[in-house]
Amino acid sequence: MKKRIYLILTEENLFHPHYFLGLFQKLPDKEFKIIGVTVLKEIYKKGFPYYLLEQYHLWGTLGFISIAVLSFVRNLLDKIQIKNTYSVQSIARIFHVPYVKIDNVNSRKHLAYLRKLNIDIIISSSGQIFKKNLLELPQIACINRHTALLPKYGGVLPVFWAMFYNEKEFGVSIHFMTPKVDQGNVVYQEIIPLIKNNSLFKNYILGFDKSIGPTIKALKNITSNKIEIFARFHPNEKQYFSFPTLADIKKFKKNNKPFSLSDIYFYLFR
Repeated sequence: MKKRIYLILTEENLFHPHYFLGLFQKLPDKEFKIIGVTVLKEIYKKGFPYYLLEQYHLWGTLGFISIAVLSFVRNLLDKIQIKNTYSVQSIARIFHVPYVKIDNVNSRKHLAYLRKLNIDIIISSSGQIFKKNLLELPQIACINRHTALLPKYGGVLPVFWAMFYNEKEFGVSIHFMTPKVDQGNVVYQEIIPLIKNNSLFKNYILGFDKSIGPTIKALKNITSNKIEIFARFHPNEKQYFSFPTLADIKKFKKNNKPFSLSDIYFYLFR
């Protein structure tokens, strides 16, 4: 019997649509079936203006404007249906999969909706913390996609921090979700070399592009009777990172590029 897969993804149109589409195209039809997706609205805890200021500091003037324009154009093309793969919602419609758009992943209404679907595995690629009721909802497990070689670099902007500390590699980890963020055992992991001239934005493109294969391999790992654990979590507060301070960003930019104009060409024609 096919395992019923449900996805919970952050609402953004630069990285998740490609990841979502890749899963539809590459998941083995005989083993798995994607039955739905939840699109999580962005929550700006300190307000939208503060969020924009953080992004401006992180990406710089060129990067901030370029990324904003790229996202705006993709959103516009999606709305006028020039192409149907610019958003998670459009991809869901193409494959005739129901989707819901919500603010709170743990809300009673959302949980009630999910309970009706007989879900085997939930795949998350989002920033919201799953509470106990949601973690225990699927028949098999909740798993999360994280752009780092866990247990190193849990938390926010893991690729930034890997570059900040001059690592030679970063990667993608698919791990079991627990009540504590990014602390579940890793069921599949793939290494990506950190090429010196690559910008932060390009590395995030690579991280999401490379996430499709590891997600599928993790699903096969979990649904087999022999689960191979790639990394076991050992609590270490130094491995959990928050959004960088201005001082961190300035230090980062001395040795690394947050963005390059060539990233747009790479993003569009990769």
